[in-house]
Amino acid sequence: MPSVTQYQLWQHTSNRELWVIRVEQQTLTGLHGPVTSTIPDTHLADLLYEDHPDDLEWIIRASEDFNVVKIVEVG
Repeated sequence: MPSVTQYQLWQHTSNRELWVIRVEQQTLTGLHGPVTSTIPDTHLADLLYEDHPDDLEWIIRASEDFNVVKIVEVG
């Protein structure tokens, strides 16, 4: 089965910040942001995703404070 990478655009409900989340094999593997605007789908794979555990842990802990605005699957 081919590997599919999913990019999700999450928006914080109170401060409206946008974050791009990378998900591979149903596991959150990176995030980029906050970003100032929507990024074209063709550029999502080119972003620098931080694999810093504190950032990943924070976004997982605070996930209820975000709305998923967009999902793009690549692969």
